[in-house]
Amino acid sequence: MISISRTFVDMLFLLRFPLLAPVWTILILGWITGSPDAGVGKFAYGTLFINTLGFSLLVASIYVVNQIQDIESDRINRKLFLLPHGIISVPAAWALAAVCAAAGLAISFTQGVWMFSLFAAGFVMGILYNLPPAQLKNRAVGGVAANALGHGVITFLVGWLSAKNGQELAPPEFIEGLLSSLAPGFANGAVFLATTIPDAVGDARTGKRTFCVAYGARAAAAAAAAMCALALAASFLMESHVWVMAIPAAISLGVFVYSAVSAKTESAFYSFKWPVFLLSAFVTLFVPAYGVLILFTFFASRVYYKYRFGIVYPTFKPK
Repeated sequence: MISISRTFVDMLFLLRFPLLAPVWTILILGWITGSPDAGVGKFAYGTLFINTLGFSLLVASIYVVNQIQDIESDRINRKLFLLPHGIISVPAAWALAAVCAAAGLAISFTQGVWMFSLFAAGFVMGILYNLPPAQLKNRAVGGVAANALGHGVITFLVGWLSAKNGQELAPPEFIEGLLSSLAPGFANGAVFLATTIPDAVGDARTGKRTFCVAYGARAAAAAAAAMCALALAASFLMESHVWVMAIPAAISLGVFVYSAVSAKTESAFYSFKWPVFLLSAFVTLFVPAYGVLILFTFFASRVYYKYRFGIVYPTFKPK
């Protein structure tokens, strides 16, 4: 019985709940931006919850596939132990990914053609990112572009469309949503660039040509700072509640600039951790229940990784 329960919990954490939090943040940011009447303390969420659940399942499936493809580099970088240590088999991981993807797409199908199209685009982006022949995650520019589009633009638009509650959208209205999505797109590109710096050693050994591997840590940090600056500028194109994106982006720009100047792994770690936390805090002002979810995810993950592997994760401290 204990063994079955442990396997069930291991399978849950293979979905990488700590990494779903940034996805939730961008999705809820899209809902806030697409809701002119949204405000601090208002609770008219509409279809936000059901679409967040569906998209979380879809993204979780992509995370599982990513771990399947990254077993060797994760082993070298001493992270994500479930697959590298054989705790969960690869066939079981593929099955879990398939079930989550199917469930997510099924939920989106009930929300209309526009929403299903966004989910489908996210699913295709996940395939292009993780699987050959494209395998964008192993390409210097392709990895950045895929994260900016997938975690940034598409995720944001799922939330933005949730704010419209299924109404028919004319092309000019959707263009407004696309313009609003530029800021989170650039922001996610910046965060991804920063994550390639501490993983560069393991990535290089396994043949990945990420931006940091290809051009070096200083160039990656400088590119991340530039993308954060673009995110700040693009935040003023957002449909409503510009400050929710603009203030965190302005503060985060200082963190990214410091990382670019110092070119240290420690500062790169801060530049992909603290900006996400800051934006999440601002988003929570509009959806207080999200703050509770973040805290639960954080502490539940802490307990699991400490009990299971004897490590402190997630953490805001450099490795």
